[in-house]
Amino acid sequence: MDQDFMNRFTPRIHDILFRDEEHWRSHAYQVTIHSTRMCNLGFVVRGYGVLEVNGNSYDLGPGCYYQISPPGSSMKFTTNEANPLLYVAVHFDYRLAQWEGMSISSKESGSGIPMPHMLALDPVSGAEEQFRRLHQLWNGKQPGYEWRSRILLMELLGGMEKKQAAPSLAVLRAEEAIRKAIEHIHDHYKQPVNRDQMARICSMSVSYFALLFKKISGYSYVKYVHKVRMDKAKILLLSGLAPISEVASEVGYEDPLYFSKLFTREVGLSPSAYRKG
Repeated sequence: MDQDFMNRFTPRIHDILFRDEEHWRSHAYQVTIHSTRMCNLGFVVRGYGVLEVNGNSYDLGPGCYYQISPPGSSMKFTTNEANPLLYVAVHFDYRLAQWEGMSISSKESGSGIPMPHMLALDPVSGAEEQFRRLHQLWNGKQPGYEWRSRILLMELLGGMEKKQAAPSLAVLRAEEAIRKAIEHIHDHYKQPVNRDQMARICSMSVSYFALLFKKISGYSYVKYVHKVRMDKAKILLLSGLAPISEVASEVGYEDPLYFSKLFTREVGLSPSAYRKG
């Protein structure tokens, strides 16, 4: 799952249920929904069955994560009386939020959560305990249960992302090159190497470098440079009385007006207003 998605992911939980033997008996061991109304994330505690999502089948057993998205997907659960599926199910929807200064916008995502529909976990992963805790937290309805549940849901999605198939050696090397590029920006933010030069240093095409950089950092190369510079500028503005033009030059902008424009767009305040608190 790329970091740009998680940076903007804003979920709203509708319900968290435990599907037990009684649930399956009442549905004759089969549940079909032709068009889902929300996303579904679950963890199988015990039993076996088959999940079909948009015509693709996945075998489920103890220790399996599954996710069904986006809304509008077709799904079908099938199990049997001898060993029915017992699982925790989280029903939620989400929007992707984007901050611009002091303003925020959000939109629905039509492509669904960027991860496989099913993942099998190591039995000692601790995922079952996390899902049971989420179920208890939501259904206990104690003060703060909604936002606490949202945080735990995001942690669970992060855990699923980590359990995806290990990347190839080539991908690992490429990701390490991107991390070194990020380190370079932090060390040389005043005069960083431009994107095309950095792509050549990393032995990548410009398009692949741009794609991988955004996946790992959550930002485009240029926006990440601006972000690091703005963070440094905040420190300088609050720690001294240097003119705005000197602060701009110190973080790599020779034009103070351009710096002020970027700073205001990023932070929501002008440099002078930010300095005043």
